[in-house]
Amino acid sequence: MVIKTVCFDADGVVVYPQKQFSKHLETDHGISPEMTRGFFRGVFNDCLIGKADLKEVLPAFLGDWGWKGSVNDFIDTWLLYDHVVDACVIHLIQNLRQKGIICCLATSQETYRAAYMKMEMGFQDAFDHLFFSCEMGSQKPDQTFYLQIEKALGFEKGAILFWDDSEENVEAARQYGWRAEVYTGFHEFERGIKKYDLL
Repeated sequence: MVIKTVCFDADGVVVYPQKQFSKHLETDHGISPEMTRGFFRGVFNDCLIGKADLKEVLPAFLGDWGWKGSVNDFIDTWLLYDHVVDACVIHLIQNLRQKGIICCLATSQETYRAAYMKMEMGFQDAFDHLFFSCEMGSQKPDQTFYLQIEKALGFEKGAILFWDDSEENVEAARQYGWRAEVYTGFHEFERGIKKYDLL
């Protein structure tokens, strides 16, 4: 079946290198990944599916972490440091769109970063469709995430190609019936796109 649409993960694919904010927290504020792990594995997941507001849940953690600024300072710094768009990937996406391929962002994000991605990172214009977990009420690798995107696009499973840096998310997409590839770097990605004869 001919590929009609390509879905891209954000962090680790379009946003690369990722986790710059995490490095900044540890280097400049002494807040290590070990310290924040409970937050990101816990209530943050509620933010990712729109069931909790980041500004409401963060204050309970910032004091323990030793963050000296406000909640807004924390979020603004986060958005700034993780504003790392891979221009090569975006350029290739625009080439795909010119060839008539529908290109979508399919990512797990909370509300504030989703809004930032739309406007400040330019994703509103760079993609044909934006699928954010916080707006969908589900996130990868939940099968509901893929189902909702498929219904919105109106394409059959075999016509959708998905790129993600997470093997778990890629395997879930494959089990659902999509074609899917693990993103490991731009040059391998470029070869993969050519393998599917999309350019």
